[in-house]
Amino acid sequence: MPTWTFRHNMMLLSLLLTLVHVGATAAPSCKGPNKNDPECVTAEEPAAPAAAPGTVDSATVDWFNQKLVLRGTGLDAVAAFSLGGSVALTTDNVTPSSLEIPFDADVAGEVTDSGNYALMADGAVALSLYFKSQVIDPAADPTCPCESTWSGAVPGWSVPETECLEVVGAGDNDAADIAGTVLTDPNDPSVYPHFPIGATFLPGDPVSSVCRLVQVNLDATTDDLVNLRINESQQADCAASLKVNVCATTVSAP
Repeated sequence: MPTWTFRHNMMLLSLLLTLVHVGATAAPSCKGPNKNDPECVTAEEPAAPAAAPGTVDSATVDWFNQKLVLRGTGLDAVAAFSLGGSVALTTDNVTPSSLEIPFDADVAGEVTDSGNYALMADGAVALSLYFKSQVIDPAADPTCPCESTWSGAVPGWSVPETECLEVVGAGDNDAADIAGTVLTDPNDPSVYPHFPIGATFLPGDPVSSVCRLVQVNLDATTDDLVNLRINESQQADCAASLKVNVCATTVSAP
């Protein structure tokens, strides 16, 4: 009788310890009426993901409107754009998916010739951008950059004897052109060289927007004496100079 009682008590004690152990390790429910239980441990909310850096998917060199147009994601989060240099470029019309960089003195200072330029976003290369010509600051000196060279190279400068053809647009950003040919001997066209001279501004075509002077030799070879990129204001000043110093008559194209 005592042995059975001892064994029975030991079994009951073992069962009790098991129940206590299970109860001690079971996590209390954090729902319903138990949500305020001091032993209820609520899982921490996951941290919000960090904002993705701005990404440039594509860029367009808009020569007609004289600006760069960038498209991508998170562009409004980029602190600074540059073209391979340390100068932060001015941005305009900024949204998360697009923005513009106007052709100003900073862009003109970076893009001094045709070629590929690294577009940087916060110091990292976003993409390589090709410019087919030098960028001219719209606010640049409006005087003709060819005139000083013309005056030293054109025979009979300031003695107008040439018929010039002029095409002028009706308003801003319309094509404008003036050209003529100066002869070494105005009385004998068989005497060479001849000197075609002119100035053109074509919005959207920076390669052709130049003031120029070409030497045509007797053997039909040519030498490009002057070929400088110009903007619309500079073209107007070049045209005025030609009308005074070169063009005896000016014929307007129909």
